[in-house]
Amino acid sequence: MKNQIIFVITIFFTIFLSCDNSPEFEDRFSIYLLENDTLTTINVEEQILSDIKLKDNPIIQFDDIIGYQVADHKVYLNEKLSYYLGTDSMRVFSKIFGYPFVIIANDERIYLGSFISGISSYAPGTPKILDDAVNNTEKSFIISGAPIYDETTFIDIRNDERILKALGDKIID
Repeated sequence: MKNQIIFVITIFFTIFLSCDNSPEFEDRFSIYLLENDTLTTINVEEQILSDIKLKDNPIIQFDDIIGYQVADHKVYLNEKLSYYLGTDSMRVFSKIFGYPFVIIANDERIYLGSFISGISSYAPGTPKILDDAVNNTEKSFIISGAPIYDETTFIDIRNDERILKALGDKIID
């Protein structure tokens, strides 16, 4: 009897541990804003990416994207960017200085970026989405690269293999 009880407990734990306890929603590719929307890129760019608290839901996710051009990192959406950021989305760039976002691919945080105004004198050390790189008519935006301080050591994190793999079937020439 004791062996049967141990056997049943072992089977139960084996089944329990083999169950996938991950959330139903997988972040194949998404863009998240920070939970604390008073923080700017300056406040968080030196933090460890995994320590930055994000909003519960992304502003843009894989299903929102209809195409991705790797050469210029242009993202084509199902809807205008204003759909995701609200009717005042264009004011996000001019009113919020260095508003940060985090790119996630296959549930991994890849990099920190910034929404910034094209007329801003601030150049964050992160990739950025400039207001003049948003085309609401075309339903697209471009993620510009971080400034290059030393070309011999520069690695463009926008070309991270995990991003390209996540967006694989959305990549266009």
